[in-house]
Amino acid sequence: MSVSGLADFVTRSGVRAQIMKTLSEGPKTPTELASLHSEHVSHVSRALAELRAQGLVEPAAESSHRRPYKATQRGMELSLTLMRMVK
Repeated sequence: MSVSGLADFVTRSGVRAQIMKTLSEGPKTPTELASLHSEHVSHVSRALAELRAQGLVEPAAESSHRRPYKATQRGMELSLTLMRMVK
């Protein structure tokens, strides 16, 4: 998917957009993301799965019980693009 296609995909969902912004600042667990954005954990988990399928986020640690997620390099680049679009 092109950068503009990914940007559209992310911004069509407020939850996906919030998650990308937050994960560009550092790893967070689904529970932390849900709490920060006043969302249900199941909604955050679904958004993470969608973002992961596009290669934008990944688990920060393979064997961690808490399972934090982080933005991939591609996700970080998209976050920067989105921030520029907002300005």
